[in-house]
Amino acid sequence: MTTRKSAFAFTLIELLVSISILGLLIAILLPSLSGARRQTKSTLCQSRLRTFGQGLVLYANDNREALIPGRMPRIDDEQWQVYIEGGLKYRPTFLAMMASEVGLAPFSDPMPTKNDVDVFLQPGDRQNYDNEAYICPSVRFWVDERNGCYGYNYQFLGNARLRNPDVIGSYKNWRVKYSRIQSPAGCVAVADSLGTAASFPKLGRKPYEDNDPGDSESGRTVSARGNEGFNLDPPNVDPENGEMAAMSDLARSAIDERHGGRGNVLWVDGHVSPETLASLGYKVEEDSESDEVGVVRFDGDNRFFTINRKSGPWIQN
Repeated sequence: MTTRKSAFAFTLIELLVSISILGLLIAILLPSLSGARRQTKSTLCQSRLRTFGQGLVLYANDNREALIPGRMPRIDDEQWQVYIEGGLKYRPTFLAMMASEVGLAPFSDPMPTKNDVDVFLQPGDRQNYDNEAYICPSVRFWVDERNGCYGYNYQFLGNARLRNPDVIGSYKNWRVKYSRIQSPAGCVAVADSLGTAASFPKLGRKPYEDNDPGDSESGRTVSARGNEGFNLDPPNVDPENGEMAAMSDLARSAIDERHGGRGNVLWVDGHVSPETLASLGYKVEEDSESDEVGVVRFDGDNRFFTINRKSGPWIQN
């Protein structure tokens, strides 16, 4: 009986070999599993962007071909208000207006004025999206409508900021008609946005900051990822006569290569593709000996952002 039992037992060497083989298999499979997970998130992000693309077209159809503005201008603490899916909202961003066209409510309790607070004690101009359809799954905690995960090509497609605060209608660059875009398939509309952290070296970028309802200055660190994320600046910006996400700090935004070294882009015609900073015309400091490694420069190529396929920046006049 002793001999029969020992015939079915593992020796120490056999056990160690088995453990080594399992460890090797795990080491081989883990990168594949991690890659599959990243790809799943990227695919879901692309699906959400396509839905926004439908809203972009529907908005233009409902508004005499006018493309959506990046955000409605501020006149005072009561205006501007827009009806979105779910109710009246104070100064909604392009994302809330765009997705409302396809019936996606961004907020469970939208606020009609700046000083009103919702059930989460968030003020009307800094509410958090509570619909996951508005959030990129790779940065699922970027929920602040100001510091959002998706940015809009506002300079060329819909800059509704006022040139003169006292003159309603003195928009800087709105309304832009869909029919004026020479190549809708080659013009960026919305993309994964890094926010103003793009103006800082990779090692100098700070983590995303949550919006604290009790502190009006919270979530405004210029070097933090996602700051002013709803504004997507093109590759070429003019720091003197143009505009950028944080003009007073000379800090520009850019796409975020958060999906395995690429960022998802929604083009005006509605198709979505993963792109790099370089493929869209951005110039990045790459000198390994420089303290500015990773900084997105001002002098890129704007051909994929302008409505006429020219590279020049948008300027005030």
